[in-house]
Amino acid sequence: MIHHHLSDEMILAYAAGSLPVGHALLVACHLEVCPHCAARVAEAEAIGGAMLNQCEDMVVSDDLFDRMMASIDEDESLQQGSTFPEAPFNRPGMDLAQSAAPPALGSSLMPTKLAAVIGDDIEAIRWRAVGPGIKQFVLPMQGSEGETVRLLKLSPGFITPEHSHNGSELTMVLKGSFSDESGRYRVGDIQDADDSVHHQPMADTEEECICLTVTDAPLEFKGMITRLLQPIIGI
Repeated sequence: MIHHHLSDEMILAYAAGSLPVGHALLVACHLEVCPHCAARVAEAEAIGGAMLNQCEDMVVSDDLFDRMMASIDEDESLQQGSTFPEAPFNRPGMDLAQSAAPPALGSSLMPTKLAAVIGDDIEAIRWRAVGPGIKQFVLPMQGSEGETVRLLKLSPGFITPEHSHNGSELTMVLKGSFSDESGRYRVGDIQDADDSVHHQPMADTEEECICLTVTDAPLEFKGMITRLLQPIIGI
């Protein structure tokens, strides 16, 4: 069961096709396993299309975003218990196949959108150690300017160095789980961190934690040694 979903802003940007490539990939991966967010995307697209058909020369009001999200929330409340329509997952610049039914969530996950980039065997990934207890694999894809799309693998019980963010860090859990000051994140969950977030995630089970992450700027580590090593480890 998904406990942490995409933000309203992320849903609208994805529906509009305006997300950078790496962020769009991660969002598409989450939509494969989250009918709730897939339905929100479908609603945003439908409402946006209707508004475009009616706007012509209409001046956009300052509360357009709030009204759109209120409309989505109202439609969701009316559809509780119904089967949500599947949202279209392809976006401009991404040649990714349409997903079928959402896969069941288990102890690990390989979304078809991610498999289209790196293959479907997560155990075959050639990891690079960046420090004791943590490895990474940078995806072989051309992200938007400033974007880095990577997989991170944390050993059981590993606590990441304390850090903040110079930009955004969007994370989706593919295996295991991690916890930080904001809660616990399991397979399929999303964490959307920005420069206001100061945390120290920990792999909190007896199995490794693997995450898909997208950053648009280097992290801001607090420890002196980590800051000195940052240009070498590339995070």
